[in-house]
Formats: sequence, structure tokens, C-alpha cells
Amino acid sequence: MIDWKYGTYATIWWIILLATYSTAKEVTNNFGRSFLTLCLAIIIVIIGSYFYEHTHPQFQEKNRTSTVNHLRAIWVLFILVVYLAVALQVPHSDIFFLTCMTLAQSVPAFFTKYAKSKSDKN
Repeated sequence: MIDWKYGTYATIWWIILLATYSTAKEVTNNFGRSFLTLCLAIIIVIIGSYFYEHTHPQFQEKNRTSTVNHLRAIWVLFILVVYLAVALQVPHSDIFFLTCMTLAQSVPAFFTKYAKSKSDKN
């Protein structure tokens, strides 16, 4: 079963982080400023997702269960192998690292379902 809403929700947050970092890297070629911008974006995403998930508990990761057994582990292992194969060829691949992290977290998010928590039962 594919959950398009939660998968899209997870993908959007990761794309925001990826776009923020790549834009900051293009504007300034200084690693310190790019890292600081990424940290600021992470803080904004964490705060934004906290308030959004507080009003919509079906988007909280703790309320989700996987529909395909061991998909996350297999997918992360596959992404790790791809990353290592490319990272050995391209020494400075920080944007590729964030892209691999985005794929490793977003694709398994599509294969989850909402499991009602104890507080949601009426």
C-alpha cells in the first residue's frame, strides 16, 4: 500500500533542506556559511514539522507502520552502496550525500500506513 500524502510530506521537508543547502552553496562558496545555512534550515524544518504534526497526528513518524517488511533497511543499504560507488569517484560530493539522504528517507515513507495511537481512540 502506498501512502502518497505522507510520502509527499516527508519528501517536501527533505527537498527544502536540499534546496536550501544547494542554493547557499551556489551563492557563497564558503563551507562555513553553507553549513550555517543548512543548520538554520534544519531548525526551521524541525519547528515547522513539530507544529504541523501537532495538529495532524497522522503525519507523525511514531504513528506510522511500514507496509513492506524490511524495506527501509534494504533501501538504505542500496543507497549506501550507490553513494560509496559514486563518492569514491567524486571526492567532493556533499550535495550528492544530501540527495542520497533524501532518497533514503523519502522512498520508504511512501510505504507506510497510519496506525492509530492510543490518544486518537474515542
